[in-house]
This record gives sequence, C-alpha cells and structure tokens, in this order.
Amino acid sequence: MRLRIIKGQNKGMLGGVSFQVQAQVELSDEERNLIQHYKLEKEVVLSKKLIGFWGQPLDVSVSVTVQKLMQGDTYKCKDLNEVIGYRDSLMEACKTLKGYLEVARSFGGEEVVEIS
Repeated sequence: MRLRIIKGQNKGMLGGVSFQVQAQVELSDEERNLIQHYKLEKEVVLSKKLIGFWGQPLDVSVSVTVQKLMQGDTYKCKDLNEVIGYRDSLMEACKTLKGYLEVARSFGGEEVVEIS
C-alpha cells in the first residue's frame, strides 16, 4: 500500500492563496481483493477534528472511508496548517486501513501472542 498525496495551490482574485490536498491510496491486487471480500469500502478509517502543526485543534473535521482512499479525494484548505493537518490525517487513515488488512490476512491461521 502506498499513499499518493499531491499538494496544489491557487491564487485568489484578491491575491490570496488557497490550497488543496489530493490523496489516493495505491493497493496491491491482494489488498484490493481483501477489501472487496470483506466489504470494507464503506468502513470509516478516520473521523476527527484536524490538529495543526503546533498541536492546536483546527475548525475542520475530516472523515475518510476506504472507498475515498481508493478512488482518491480532494481536500480544500485555507492555509498551510490545514494542509499539514490533512496530510497527517490521511497517513493515519492509511495506517488504520493497513491494520484492517493485517487482520483480514490472518483468517484461516493461528496467532500466538506472548504477553509479558
């Protein structure tokens, strides 16, 4: 699994700048098959308020589904702090998806966990 993030910017009519973050996950055939087999497309892998670079909560919420990651989605941002928040949140969503896929791969086998 790889997350592809493209960051862009647009100049406004009054000289201001707006930003956008495009994100799409690239999956192997095996990962895509697991998602289809377990019907994970509508699974929400992240839902939270964004946190800025300095740790302060932003006035923006994000909800990411497996399907949005697979199809690709664009997030509009008003400043660089939001760009960072979206990027970090998308990486977190992919880590959650990776966890789902690891569990999906484990069916049909045995898992031994040593507890210390």
